[in-house]
Amino acid sequence: MNINQLEWFCLAYEARSFAKAAERAFVSRQALGKALAHLEGEVGAQLFERSEAGVTPTAAADAAYPIAQRIVADERTLRRACAEAAQAEHPAIRIAIANGVLRSLSAGLLGRLEEAFPALDFFIEKHYFLECFDRLETGEVDFALCPAPREGSYQRWPVAEESVFVVADNTLVSFDPDTCTLEDLESLAFFLPGDRGPNDLGLGRAMAERGLTRHTNTQYTDYDFITEKVIAGQGAALAPESALAPFVEAGLTTFPVPEPTVRWRVELLARQRELTEVERQVIAFLTASANQ
Repeated sequence: MNINQLEWFCLAYEARSFAKAAERAFVSRQALGKALAHLEGEVGAQLFERSEAGVTPTAAADAAYPIAQRIVADERTLRRACAEAAQAEHPAIRIAIANGVLRSLSAGLLGRLEEAFPALDFFIEKHYFLECFDRLETGEVDFALCPAPREGSYQRWPVAEESVFVVADNTLVSFDPDTCTLEDLESLAFFLPGDRGPNDLGLGRAMAERGLTRHTNTQYTDYDFITEKVIAGQGAALAPESALAPFVEAGLTTFPVPEPTVRWRVELLARQRELTEVERQVIAFLTASANQ
């Protein structure tokens, strides 16, 4: 039994749905279902009645829920207490940065951050964006700097925002890019980095609201590899303005996504917890450019 199983159990109990719980936990439905099945085996009782309509907690789940809630809360309290004690001895801040985000930051921002706080040790890690969420949830990092999801009970502060462009080989674009509509985008297949989280920056939601179908390929999670695929003419992709250079150099067609809500929004994220004074100062420093 591990803390993820208990946390996911609480989410599923509250949502009465494995799919909704998986979305809130930023894991696949299959991974959550497997973890909860293992938990049922470990406690020796069925926790949910499963049906096509959703899941219904059993009497065992009703009994387990308040205990699991306390354990999850105690684990977070323990992590926070240990982190604060360690930070008091030797202050350190750990930040996970998603691939591609550095292009959106002002030049030298992280260097200036270290100069502004010489008494702090900064540990900066670069990861695939879903790994940033995972490390934040488990307390391995204090903050994540990444394209943020709409969902999730995070504390969040805007750091950068850019327009989003469609990029594709000329042979794949059968419409006039200058007058492109969301309906036109149905003719393209988009490479997206994985199948979880804010991988399409809200395009799928915008198209679905209009009854349109977004065609995707989510085989690859590495954006550099996706870039190669798009340049080779094997599909389209979405790119913030700061990432357009390789596509322009390759002579691809690039044009803004015809939907104003689709934006590349980089946010600084933290779990819901009490922040230290020095953390508040670091947040203010990182978000200063966004607030100007």
